[in-house]
Order: sequence, then structure tokens, then C-alpha cells
Amino acid sequence: MNTAQRHHRSELTAGLRALATFLDSHPHVPVPKYGTVRVSVHTNYDTDASSEAEAIAEVERIAALLGTTPTVENGHHVAGAEFGSVRYEAILITQAAMARREALDSYRDAITLDDIEGA
Repeated sequence: MNTAQRHHRSELTAGLRALATFLDSHPHVPVPKYGTVRVSVHTNYDTDASSEAEAIAEVERIAALLGTTPTVENGHHVAGAEFGSVRYEAILITQAAMARREALDSYRDAITLDDIEGA
């Protein structure tokens, strides 16, 4: 890990601690009631992976560090661990999965819905 990466990591963890301290000392500031707060690492952007295969390997490596098994579904490779209501996850969405989504979205403007009263 180079100096810039260490600095960024230190800033991130300090920011998370500062947020926790702030929320603890300001009980009237709302926090999410439902769901999980996520810290997501996208292995094709946030690591040194230079190919999709390397990014998938990063998800697998991170899963091992977290002591879990990655899930693979519809081109989404995900490894994660929960820390209370906070989830750390490593994600890779394959190019094929993104292309499928783009193809699906390409029809978006071809469909119009009638206005629904009250909606």
C-alpha cells in the first residue's frame, strides 16, 4: 500500500469514527430506521485490479479476509460482512451483466404509461 492509499484509508476510518462520535453525541439527529448502512468497495475501481478476472479474484480475496464466501448471481460477485447495522462489502458487476442491464434499459423510452390519478 502506497502513501496516498494509506492516507486515504486513514481519512476514511477517521471519518467513520467522527460520524459515530457525532451521532452518539447528537441523539436528536435521525439515523436510518430500516435497512443497513453500506460501505461498498467496487473491486474494478477501488483496487489495483486491471481486468475483470482480477477484480473477481479481489472479491474472492476479500471474502477470505472477511471469513465468508462470495455470492455470484446474475454477474454480480459480492462478498460482505455485517458489523451491527453496517455492512462492508466488495462488489464486482461483470461487463456482461452491465450489458444486459443496458439492453433492458434501452427500451425504457419506448414505453409510456397512462397517468394514474392520485399517483
